Amino acid sequence: MAQPHATIIGAGIIGVSTAAFLQRAGYRVTLIDRLPPGEGCSFGNAGGVAFAEIMPTMNPGVYRKLPGWLLDPSGPLTIRWSYLPKALPWLMAAARNTLPHRMKSITAARADLAPRVVSDFETLLKAAGHHSLMVYQDTLKLYDMPAQFNGDAHERAMKKSHGFECQTFTGDECREMEPAIAKTVVHGAFHGGWYFVKNPERVVKSIAEQVVRNGGEIIADDVSVVHSTDGKATSLSLKQRGEFPIDRLVVCAGAYSHLLARQLGERVLLEAERGYHMVLPNSGVSLSRSLTYARTTGAATPMDMGLRLAGTDEFAGLDAAPNWARADALWKVFKRILPGLNEPDAATTRWMGRRPGTPDSLPVIGPSKRASNVWYGFGHGHMGLTWGPTTGRLISELMTGIKSNIDLSPFRVDRF
Repeated sequence: MAQPHATIIGAGIIGVSTAAFLQRAGYRVTLIDRLPPGEGCSFGNAGGVAFAEIMPTMNPGVYRKLPGWLLDPSGPLTIRWSYLPKALPWLMAAARNTLPHRMKSITAARADLAPRVVSDFETLLKAAGHHSLMVYQDTLKLYDMPAQFNGDAHERAMKKSHGFECQTFTGDECREMEPAIAKTVVHGAFHGGWYFVKNPERVVKSIAEQVVRNGGEIIADDVSVVHSTDGKATSLSLKQRGEFPIDRLVVCAGAYSHLLARQLGERVLLEAERGYHMVLPNSGVSLSRSLTYARTTGAATPMDMGLRLAGTDEFAGLDAAPNWARADALWKVFKRILPGLNEPDAATTRWMGRRPGTPDSLPVIGPSKRASNVWYGFGHGHMGLTWGPTTGRLISELMTGIKSNIDLSPFRVDRF
């Protein structure tokens, strides 16, 4: 019997994790991406392995704050007005998903992805010889107003109901853990489960290198067309190589995935939730853990290359030019809780990436409904790094007929 072969579009954390787990299941694998492994959206995230983040990204609290945020072009979430008509269907669907019964079911589905996140990460990092990239320190969320802390009580209760205990602290206790924290911080809390990695790019590249050592192939090219006949994907058109025949196909192409799914006749509501980061090699502060701040989305994470300040959401489409003021705004925000933070200098770098976000804050994981040999793994929003290895394992199980340990129906592609 011939060894099965899987072609995987996308060499970010989800694509390389899928390749690694498929190899363990006996597959030959080929990864195709126009960028080298880990140099797309997986490159610039905040490094969080945030397995306790079960609350939907788009929730009633976000929608209550949205009018004020939209008036601030450097605020936590912004929509470029010229793009609003295109984003409107997504935003309306996201609003419907903030209804109580939807919030409950979405939170439960996100919680189902959490139990094996760390072990799936460890499986791949240990095999690649880079287990030390994971730092087992809980991320600390900081509050400089009692109202912020009290406003998160519901989230802490929801996490507790799903088995994630959010330990809380006084401001002084926070400063005992991290002396760099400002005296204005009045409360802190552990999220209930949020570790971090010291170098997200290195995480992806190390797994990809192990995939190659195990016989996998990585092709640097861009997929323009997915060809299908009689309910089966047959080949890809690559911009440089031309026609590329396929046996089984997995689409892990991040914010571009819906364009490929559309070619197979499947409609997916997917938006590029554009995030920014700033890395300060000369930050002036020393942290042993990642910090988040109740005032904004994102995190300050100590990494190999310096202190990374990452976060924010911008809806502007796939191709709009970056607004670097949004990266600079992260420094201004985190300066409030890290008063010793040095100003950006010549060594400071800035980055923008396109998170693939769905309006229900759930990824697409599972088989195509239109092509019998196609599977999907995309739409992870802010949770790509966290859920990447687990998504790879789940897709591998689906493709090899292993019964999953969770209900995958909330992640089906035809739910939109």
